[in-house]
Amino acid sequence: MTFMTTPLLLALAKKKEIDVSAHIDVSTQALWIAAAAVAIFFILRPELWRRIFFERRDARPAALTRIAFGITIMWTFLDLLVLQGEFLFTDQGLLLTEMARKNYGGKMRTLWDPEYGVEHWWDYFMILTDRWTVLFIRSDPPFVYAMFGVLFFCCTMMIIGWRTRLFTVLTWLAVLQLYNYNPIYFTGGDTVLRVHAFFMIFVDWGQAYSVDSWRKRRKAISKGETAALPDYKQIAGWPRIIFMIQLAAIYSSTGLLKSGKTWADGTALYYALNLDHFYRFPNHLMNAWMTKLYITRGAAILVHWWEILFPLLFLGEALRGWDRDEKAGTWQGPVPRWTLYCVAMAASIYGVWYGPSWTRPLPLLLLAGLILVDRMWLKEADTSGKGALSWVVRVSSWACVVVFFVVAAYMADLGVHYYYKPGAKVAAFWKNKEMLGTLASVMTLVIPAFAGGLILGLRRWAPKVYLFVRDWLLGKRFWLVLGFLFHLGIDASMNVGTFVQVMIAVYPIWLAGQDIDKMWWYLYRLPAKPGEGGRPAWPEGKLKQGLRLAIAPFERAVYRVERDPWVVVHGADDVDVRRVALLRCWDLGQRLRFELDEDRAKGAPLTLRAPDGKSTLTGADAGAVLIPLFPGLWWLWPLSLVPGVGKLAVLILRQRG
Repeated sequence: MTFMTTPLLLALAKKKEIDVSAHIDVSTQALWIAAAAVAIFFILRPELWRRIFFERRDARPAALTRIAFGITIMWTFLDLLVLQGEFLFTDQGLLLTEMARKNYGGKMRTLWDPEYGVEHWWDYFMILTDRWTVLFIRSDPPFVYAMFGVLFFCCTMMIIGWRTRLFTVLTWLAVLQLYNYNPIYFTGGDTVLRVHAFFMIFVDWGQAYSVDSWRKRRKAISKGETAALPDYKQIAGWPRIIFMIQLAAIYSSTGLLKSGKTWADGTALYYALNLDHFYRFPNHLMNAWMTKLYITRGAAILVHWWEILFPLLFLGEALRGWDRDEKAGTWQGPVPRWTLYCVAMAASIYGVWYGPSWTRPLPLLLLAGLILVDRMWLKEADTSGKGALSWVVRVSSWACVVVFFVVAAYMADLGVHYYYKPGAKVAAFWKNKEMLGTLASVMTLVIPAFAGGLILGLRRWAPKVYLFVRDWLLGKRFWLVLGFLFHLGIDASMNVGTFVQVMIAVYPIWLAGQDIDKMWWYLYRLPAKPGEGGRPAWPEGKLKQGLRLAIAPFERAVYRVERDPWVVVHGADDVDVRRVALLRCWDLGQRLRFELDEDRAKGAPLTLRAPDGKSTLTGADAGAVLIPLFPGLWWLWPLSLVPGVGKLAVLILRQRG
C-alpha cells in the first residue's frame, strides 16, 4: 500500500520553488533600467506616443467589434441560462445564497450582514472595491432570471447602439453580477470575456453603425447643416490599442507556455482531440490517421508558432505608420523643448542623489541654464528630421532601444540559468547551461538586429519584396485570417464553450477604415465568370479544364464584379434631396444609384427602378427590396415574407412620402 501511495503523494506535493535570490537585486535593477529606457524613448519621441495612443481613429472598426462582442455576450449567457442557469446561479442549485457569499463574497462577507446591513455608510464603497454581486443578497430563480433579462436588454441596446455609452457600462455591470456569483464553471473564454467587457466601457464605439450615429447624421441632414454626407465622428485610439495589446498578450503568452514535448513534436493536438470532455464527437481513428499523416502535427506546430509570433503584427503596423510619414513628408522626431528639460533634470537628479548635500541644487541651476540657452540662442524645432537636434534625438532614442534589448539579453541568460532543465538523455551540448545562456543572450540581440537590418535593406533595395513582407508576412490579412481559420477549426472539433467567439469578436478592432470599405465592397460584389473581371478565360482541353475546376472556388473568391445597381428616382426639392442623403447613410455597399427626375411630384413615395430597367417599385415594395441591400436592415431579412415588413423598412429609413 505504501509503495502505491508514495508516488501519488509525491505527485500531489507542492513543487519546490526555484531560489533566484542570488540575482534578484541585479535583475530588479536591470528591469528598472529597461523601464526607464522605454520611458526616455517616448519622452524623446512624444509624437510617437501621441500617435500610438491619442490619435483619433475611424469609428467603424470599433463599431463592428461592438456588434460582434455584444452578440458573443448574448450567446455566452444564453448558453449558460438554457443549459444550467438554475443549477449555477440560483439558490436552488449548487450554492445557497449564504454559501456563495461566504465562499466568493470578498469584503461583503465581513462588511455586510443580512439582518443589520453595514456598520458605516462608506462600507458600501468598500464592498465595491472587491468581488460583489446583488446575487449575494438574493438569488432565488425569479430574481436571477430577471438579472439575465436585464443583461440581455442592456446588451441588445448596446448592439443596436442606442444610448451606447450608457448601455455599454450597464452591460459590463450586468456581466459582473452573473459572473461574480459562482466561478466554478469558469473557462479561459469566460476570463477573456470579463476582461474585454471591462475594456469596452472605455471605447466610444457608438459613433458608427448605431442608432446614436444615425440620429446624429439624420439631424445634420434634416437641418441642412451640411451639404455633403456627414462623416462618422472619429474616436480616441488608446482603447483600441489596449484591446490589441490584450489580444497579442493572450496569444503570445499561451504560445510560450506551450513548451512541453507534445507541442515540440506536434502531438499535442492529437491528445486534445481525444479527450472525452473536449471532442464534439468520438473520432479516435481519424485523429490517429491525421497524426500519422502529419496533418494534425503540422497544424499544432503552426498554431504554436503563430501564437508566439502574433505580436509581429505590431511591427507591421509600425512599418505602415513609418511609410505614411515618409509619404506625407513628415518625421516624428521634433521634440518639444520641455521634453529635453525633463530628460536633463531626471539625469541630473539621479546623478546627485547620492552625492554631497551641496550638489542638490545643481539640477535647478542646470534647468535655468537650459532655459537661458533656449531663449537666447536656440531656433525653432526642426521638422525635417535632418538637423543636428533631430539627429541627437534619433540616436538617443534608438540608444534606449538598444539598452532595452541588452537588458532582455541579460534576462534571457538568467532564464536559462534558473528555469532550463535538460533531460537525462540529451546530448552534452544541451546540458551546458552556461553556454546555452550565452547563446540565448546573443540571439536576443542578433535576431532583432538582423530582422531590422533585413527590413531596412529590403525597403531600400527591394521595395516590392518589402511591401510583401510588410502587408502579408507582417500584415493583418495573414495573421488575422489564419487566426480566424484556426479558431473555426477549434470550434468545429472541440467543445470549448464560447472561447472561439470571444477571441474572434475583437478581431475587427485591428482593422482600419479602408479595410472596412474594402470589406463592404467585396461582400456586395458577385464572383466573376471566366473571362470576366480579370478572371482568366475557360481553357480548352479536359486536363486544363479539370485543373481550373479544382481552383475555381479560389478564383471565385478573388475575382469579383460589381452588380447592376438599383436606381433611386428622386425629385429636385429639398425634401427629396435630404431623403436621398439619408439613404446614402445606409448604403454601405454602394448598391444604389441616384437619378434626378425634375418632373417628379413633391412628396411622392420612395421609388426604385430595378437593375434591368424594366420594373419600378414604390413605397413598401421598394422598402422590402432595400432590406438585403442595407446591412443595417439585415435583422429584418428573416421577416421578409411577413406582410408589412417593407413598410416598416420605409419607416426606419425615413422615406415616407
